[in-house]
Amino acid sequence: MNTTEKEPPIVRRPGANRPRRVFIEPAMLLVMIGVGLTAPITIQYVNHRVRQKYNLTSETSKSNCLNDSDDANDSSLQDQVQQEVTAWSLAYGACGAFPMLISTTIFATISDTIGRKIPLLISNFGVIAHCLTVITVAYLSLPLTYLVIGNFVWNCFGGYQLFFSVSLAIVADTAKKRQRTMKFIILQTLVMCGSGLAQVGVGYWVDATGFIPPYCLAAGLFMIVVPYIIFIIPETVTTKQSICFGLTKFFSSVRILFTSTKSQRRIKIILLFLCHFLVFTTVMYFMPVVYLKVLSKPFCWNSVLIGYYSASQPIFAGIGLLCGGYILKQCLGDYGMIIVGLLSGILLMIGVGIATTTEELFIVAGIGALRNIPFAVLMALLSKTVDDKQQGTLFAFVGALEGLGLFLGPITLGSLYKITVETYPATVFITMTGILLINMCLVCVLKYLELRHGSYYTRLDSSDNTIQAEEDDDDENARADDSMDHQ
Repeated sequence: MNTTEKEPPIVRRPGANRPRRVFIEPAMLLVMIGVGLTAPITIQYVNHRVRQKYNLTSETSKSNCLNDSDDANDSSLQDQVQQEVTAWSLAYGACGAFPMLISTTIFATISDTIGRKIPLLISNFGVIAHCLTVITVAYLSLPLTYLVIGNFVWNCFGGYQLFFSVSLAIVADTAKKRQRTMKFIILQTLVMCGSGLAQVGVGYWVDATGFIPPYCLAAGLFMIVVPYIIFIIPETVTTKQSICFGLTKFFSSVRILFTSTKSQRRIKIILLFLCHFLVFTTVMYFMPVVYLKVLSKPFCWNSVLIGYYSASQPIFAGIGLLCGGYILKQCLGDYGMIIVGLLSGILLMIGVGIATTTEELFIVAGIGALRNIPFAVLMALLSKTVDDKQQGTLFAFVGALEGLGLFLGPITLGSLYKITVETYPATVFITMTGILLINMCLVCVLKYLELRHGSYYTRLDSSDNTIQAEEDDDDENARADDSMDHQ
């Protein structure tokens, strides 16, 4: 092929010369089962170590809560423990989010040129190293500082967010634009259900054997994913370049991504990024705050109750995402689905904020079952807006924003909870509700812009800066895919 000839305005997506069936879902399921095993018990382990420091056993804590002791010294000690656990949780989350922001941006971006497999493997090796670090800390009773350092190192390899971002890019490589909303909903459902299933019974397991065996199982699952990535998942990027070329392409892709002004495209994509950032920061830091809430009075949950609740949240969210997403898509547009998901999240925040009993917390978990719908729909809207060869760059930005959210969430919401835990603990949930309300206003602005400038999506072709309508792009890709399927 003569490379000096000008490329046609419509370019087939990367990986079009390969089979369209790319099974990234099993790998994602195993990774999320591993993450689901380790995420909730990490905070429990920190709580366990802090209580050991103050000579408080779990039985003593439970007795104090059940008897509602009014002793001032006891209450002061409980508050001191709660504040220290919150501080360690804040340090653990904040130290990992910033390196995740940088590493995810770099590795996900260069996946457009070096291929998708290498970033997947980098992320997987990082999480294996993190599990081994936690096992060592728990076995040798090392200071909790090493736990923070281990989380920092893991996120220097991209954290789980790099794995998820590259998986989204693989789905975008192989799915038609009309299919992407449901494809992303299915992938997000696997994330929720995998995380939830992993936490069923983990509380009993921790009570029976301690914190080390769940981390050993998680490390084993991550190790199984390595050969699956190498031998089973096909590469969807057929033309590979050097890493330096990939970084150069990143800056040019950024320029193309944000310099177009036709049909208010630049405003739309910035608003979509902002919406995704606000939703992600609020919803993803919701569970760590809930863990801190239920470990203190009046709940004082043990590992078993935390395990059940940790399992119910993602399972409800996964079922609501898949079933609710499918039903809502039949009667609502993309923006309508986002609004419904945000309303579900708002009700969840309010319900948890005012809950005073264990039963109420489990009830509101069902009310918030649709809160993850905005994630999938916003990512589908973003994917439809950019060129097929820019999917890695796009999801690098998404991963960077999510890393920024994981960095700012503990600093802002975590600090707010730490400040108000002794006066009015529901303050942080009220703040989260306000953020979701702001997000609803932004979605209304996006809908107004769509009605004003046309209801079709446009994309920017990176080769000649030509705007192509989605309809023409889908028709061309459909003809190409059909011809490949018949061969």
